[in-house]
Amino acid sequence: MQNMILAVMYSDKGLYNKVKSILIGRFGDIKAESSEYDFDRFTHFYEKEMGKNLVKRFLAFNRDITKQELVGIKKQTTDIEKEFSEEGKRRINLDPGYVNERELVLASFKTGTNYKEELGEGVYAHRVLEFKDGKTVMFWHTFPDYRVKENQGFFIEK
Repeated sequence: MQNMILAVMYSDKGLYNKVKSILIGRFGDIKAESSEYDFDRFTHFYEKEMGKNLVKRFLAFNRDITKQELVGIKKQTTDIEKEFSEEGKRRINLDPGYVNERELVLASFKTGTNYKEELGEGVYAHRVLEFKDGKTVMFWHTFPDYRVKENQGFFIEK
């Protein structure tokens, strides 16, 4: 089993708090919450859709999940994103996944080559980090903000 985590990106703190309450209702209590960080310093990929001044944080839930459960969780978080969208643009981005002693995996609708595992219903497991022999291993496809030691530390502690 793996511990459920969620990466949350937003610019409106009030919206974040509202969505956080919904997430707790759906997925249970949060056992750890990272500090928010300036996401714009890593990429401007989401700027056209979500605007500027984006911040991101991680949540670890008091819930163990199987890899297969990511399919339903990804669909639920996508529904929440859509619920709070305006004119077809997301105001909050929710990336569910899990962490265990070996790896950090995020659920994605984006296909990949040899680094993503198809779980079903268009959902893929994207292995972002590996934990091996007390070290964090990154891949060429590891997102820039997951390469930062402070963020990696959050997952190692979970």
